[in-house]
Amino acid sequence: MALDYVSLLLAAALSGAFLVVALLVVWVPARQHRHLVTSAAGVGALVAHVIFYWIYANNPSRLIACIMLALLPAGMAMVLASARQLYGMPKSVHDALLIAGCSAIGTTALVLSGVDGAAFILAYLMTALLLTLIGLIHWSFRAESRALMTLVSSLFVLCAASFAACGAVLFFNGQWQLGHVPDNWAERANIIVSVACMTGLGGLLLTLHNIRASVQHETEAMRDSLTGLMNRRALQSLYADKQFGRFTAVAMFDLDHFKRTNDLFGHAVGDEALRMFSAIMSEHTRPNDHSFRLGGEEFAMIVSRVSRHQVEAIASSISQAYADREIQTDLGPVKCTVSVGISFGSGTGSSLVDVLTDADRALYAAKREGRNRVVFFDENRKAG
Repeated sequence: MALDYVSLLLAAALSGAFLVVALLVVWVPARQHRHLVTSAAGVGALVAHVIFYWIYANNPSRLIACIMLALLPAGMAMVLASARQLYGMPKSVHDALLIAGCSAIGTTALVLSGVDGAAFILAYLMTALLLTLIGLIHWSFRAESRALMTLVSSLFVLCAASFAACGAVLFFNGQWQLGHVPDNWAERANIIVSVACMTGLGGLLLTLHNIRASVQHETEAMRDSLTGLMNRRALQSLYADKQFGRFTAVAMFDLDHFKRTNDLFGHAVGDEALRMFSAIMSEHTRPNDHSFRLGGEEFAMIVSRVSRHQVEAIASSISQAYADREIQTDLGPVKCTVSVGISFGSGTGSSLVDVLTDADRALYAAKREGRNRVVFFDENRKAG
């Protein structure tokens, strides 16, 4: 075998080994990202395939052929599983193991039957199919990063084409029995393409992981962990620089006697009251409006393109739905109520601080008037 061919095999093995290390290093501080481990397992299997390929090239045997040809589709199946895990698809590893097992049975049966060339064809075509599926999965999520996903998908499809070419050359040449590794133009081109794709995809997929992790962290930073609603930081991010006109309303909600509920029934009941109210708010939030938990028992809703009557109906519906719900406790069922203060922007435009301040004044007026009611801010009498 020519030295440059051996060098390419060594480059493929080293490239894959370094990628495995990189994936595991990234995974250690972020163990919730299981796709990294799955991907490392898949690439590790591909590195093992390259090693056994080199061994088989120098000392052909049926045992080595069976192991080598089982590892190639198995590694690609695990890479497919990691792509599915990345995007939250179910049964990823289970399906990968099933594919790997079926492929291994097929290639092993062919090798033991004396048609190792057919086993190579099966392994190559299965690998091409798996690579194509991986590329399609990334392509289907291209909205996340169109340029990056296009490049990733293209490299997977390019690699798939090189494996398909290897299988096609053996098939059309009728090479059903080999007794050694295939040696043709497609095989040599495949090693070059595989090294290039593995190196490029390694960097691109780690970049993709970092982008997704950054977006996830930013999303989590904008969400209240208990209720799932957006938090005060999200409110500032979305509306701090906007002007509120006469048809945009801010409704502030404050759960009545929440501290007493916590003291009498415990924080678990208090948390349930918060989650219950958040769920009701979400149910009543229109597609272009937003709901927030500002902290403690205080919530806010931004309602756009709305009249006084419409926003009052929304707030009253939320209030009534919350009052009708019961929370089961050791001391019996508990019902809670909420007070609401509402303000509108102005004809010349009001800032977020202005409308929140006005809504807060209306909210405290609702508290003073006996709670469990909806009060609008009135410029002439401060709240009414």
